Amino acid sequence: ERAKFLYSAGFFLTVSPESMMTVAKHAAETGKYYMINLAAPFICQFFKDPLMELFPYVDFIFGNESEARTFAQVQGWEVEDTKVIAVKLAALPKASGTHKR
Repeated sequence: ERAKFLYSAGFFLTVSPESMMTVAKHAAETGKYYMINLAAPFICQFFKDPLMELFPYVDFIFGNESEARTFAQVQGWEVEDTKVIAVKLAALPKASGTHKR
């Protein structure tokens, strides 16, 4: 309860997306920061729906170039430039206006 920053590895989507959503919603409701990493390209590909359900609650997103490009490809963005992808990721809708992404 005293934590201000909550972090989940994207790999956790493979076992309990419900737990991640519970923590993410708690962060949004209490003004805390919720952070995830994209973990691996296959997470962006095969766990797209739970990842996108989680995104409105995510304040910080970590990922490397291949994860970012795979995410963009899966979303149909047709862009390879990681700087452009980062801006588009930051612009995804948020459930809470407490923190900018």
